[in-house]
Amino acid sequence: MLLAIETSSLVSSVALLHEGVLRAELTIQARLTHSEQLMPHIADMLQKASVSKDKIDGIAVSIGPGSFTGLRIGLATAKGLAFGWNVPIIGIETPTSLAWNFVGAADWICVFIDAQKGNVYASLYEWNRAELQTVEDVQVINRGEYLQHLQQQGHPVTFCGDGALLERNDIENVGPLFRMAPPTMVIPRAGSLAMAADVRFQAGDVDDCMTLTPAYKRRSEAEVLWEKRYGKKLCL
Repeated sequence: MLLAIETSSLVSSVALLHEGVLRAELTIQARLTHSEQLMPHIADMLQKASVSKDKIDGIAVSIGPGSFTGLRIGLATAKGLAFGWNVPIIGIETPTSLAWNFVGAADWICVFIDAQKGNVYASLYEWNRAELQTVEDVQVINRGEYLQHLQQQGHPVTFCGDGALLERNDIENVGPLFRMAPPTMVIPRAGSLAMAADVRFQAGDVDDCMTLTPAYKRRSEAEVLWEKRYGKKLCL
């Protein structure tokens, strides 16, 4: 059984996946910090699903990009549980997890994750039957520029992620080829994260608990400001 932890955005989501069955999922957008919510959510879900910790075979965790603080909390929690329970850990990049909300979709799936200052972490995927394929890998780019780029492709696109929600009006006004994902699919969910991780878990492809790190894709604002002020990199 996989325990999945998703904390890359304002959404707090945890799930249990067992032999292809989603045993439980708790997904909340309450604007509370993950440090307040995450462990109580895990404990509550395990209790309600009547699952003891010794039944957990692995931990799946979203590694970003996304909220720097949220990713650190989620990964630290996942590592602590994996180490304490002596089970494998599988890190899944957040855009991949979001794309798993749309298994078998005919549209391209565009993931926009807010990168601040009008930019997004943008990536593009398509499903070939049950196989997820990357059309364009994650890049940091201006939202408007990427929308123009996609318009030129002439392919139906479904948008998801918190960056897409910020651009909802522009996306919906482009034309019939662009559409927003429904509320149940536009946000990252631990159930989809668990399905993505299970493919790797079944193949024995797991990560090293000691060396797994967040996929930030860019430096934090604190690092940039430190380097500007002191002329050297900040050690984190």
